[in-house]
Amino acid sequence: MEAEHEVLNVAQRRQAIQRGLKHYFQGTALEQVVGYWEQEYSEKPAFVLNRFLSDICTTDELKQSRKDMLKDVLYELTNIEKTEILQLETEVEVQDTHTLKTAYQDFVEAILHSVPSSDREDFFLELRRHVIAKNLLVGERAERIYQSEKLMACIETHSVAQAVTALYTVYCDFYGPQKTDRLYAAHKNEIKFKYPDLDLHQLL
Repeated sequence: MEAEHEVLNVAQRRQAIQRGLKHYFQGTALEQVVGYWEQEYSEKPAFVLNRFLSDICTTDELKQSRKDMLKDVLYELTNIEKTEILQLETEVEVQDTHTLKTAYQDFVEAILHSVPSSDREDFFLELRRHVIAKNLLVGERAERIYQSEKLMACIETHSVAQAVTALYTVYCDFYGPQKTDRLYAAHKNEIKFKYPDLDLHQLL
């Protein structure tokens, strides 16, 4: 059956139940009611939470506190759920950033590989000039870099689209827009095939 909160596992929901009820049950009594929830209700949907509270409120005092118990338990469930969602979103963001950087490196290397060896030094100097002008270089001093590949590898992830544009501009200057457009289109399709979940607007 559907769990109370799909985002949370049984241990996390157990923790929320325990925190929510700690003001109403102490010691062994708290462990007993939490154990009862785990045995009878942990695999049931959220709307039966009220039924669980009805089961454990066996005295008049507890029955009068049932609404407050429900609020406290739901509050704890929501807090843990928010933390879990934030963590999941962070993990996805890190994964997406890694994918973007890897796709960028693959694309740039493919473009640079097409530059004839006789042009590479002049091409690099022009590319470096563009990268420096756009303030894209971080973590390295430009005069210490002597290869286009190393130069482009020093670009921060949030600047990869600008770096790809700079590379496009230089390639156009050397080999003309028609050849550049054909080359970019071909490698764009390769990247799209290799990284189907990537938003290409982040790269191109």
